[in-house]
Amino acid sequence: MITAVKVGTEELSAPPFFFGIGSCFVSNLDPYLNTWGYGYQFNPLGTSFNPISISKQLRWIFCNEDLSPTFNHQGVFHQLDAANKWQNESDTTLQESINEVRNEILQYLNQPDKELVLVISLGTAHAWFKENELINNCHKLPGQFFQRILLSKEEIVAEWKHTLSLLPEQVKIIFTVSPVRYTRIGLQENFLGKSILRTAIEALLERPNIVYFPSFEIINDELRDYSFFESNGTHPNSKAVEVVMERFKRFLHL
Repeated sequence: MITAVKVGTEELSAPPFFFGIGSCFVSNLDPYLNTWGYGYQFNPLGTSFNPISISKQLRWIFCNEDLSPTFNHQGVFHQLDAANKWQNESDTTLQESINEVRNEILQYLNQPDKELVLVISLGTAHAWFKENELINNCHKLPGQFFQRILLSKEEIVAEWKHTLSLLPEQVKIIFTVSPVRYTRIGLQENFLGKSILRTAIEALLERPNIVYFPSFEIINDELRDYSFFESNGTHPNSKAVEVVMERFKRFLHL
């Protein structure tokens, strides 16, 4: 029964469809939601990890807020608010491609007979800056262009309160923290970033249409054995993903 679908304590009054944005969790959802019979699209600008960039992308989608100006390096234009693939020798072609993907997402989101469930997966509180401007992805450009800075809980909460205030009130929102370990910055820094994300999300759970799904906790507590990780020790393997997705299905009463 569709009326059994819930986000937190809120029961949906119409069939749900889903949109995901952020880290790898939202891409892992794709085959499962399709199998369960629900519409789903995700990450039009590619995988994103830091919470400020993800928030900005939502305003780009829902509020038509401009992305940052492109960066020209050796004749190639880069949209650093998007993933690495968003680069082109023609700035006009790049902009047209970005506008096209936004229009496609807007068409998908225009389903007035259904209820939108927005899944937001935050990856890390560590973010890269170029000349004091936060960017989403370094595009494998020379490292001297960038500086890594740890975002504060206060910065994240202020950013997201602004963005959430601009989203349609009827949208149901599920936050989660990615369980992927960012070992390149060290385990201490990895878990410091995760803890900041978790406390920031907790400060945002004020409205009844916003809830938290514990994918990070399921992987790192219930499935803490390394047999649930790929050989690199950072990414949950297919067995772990299957467990988390089954829990997600039960979480929404699908």
